[in-house]
Amino acid sequence: MQGGKAADTNASVTLGVRAGVFDRPDAARITAHLGAALTDAITRVAGDDLRTGTMVELVASPPERTFVGGTLTV
Repeated sequence: MQGGKAADTNASVTLGVRAGVFDRPDAARITAHLGAALTDAITRVAGDDLRTGTMVELVASPPERTFVGGTLTV
């Protein structure tokens, strides 16, 4: 949703991040920077005409559901 209306997306990126990033005092700055940087990367490759329709979603992954190399990371 964008301003109460459904947003028409041309590209979509879903990035899993540790849930703790949203608890940091600088979470708003970090997430805004991630969203902008990922959008910039997509448009750098696919063209700036995709910018307005590029959606970035940051998905929280709690430590108890995060595995690296098959091993729980808690």
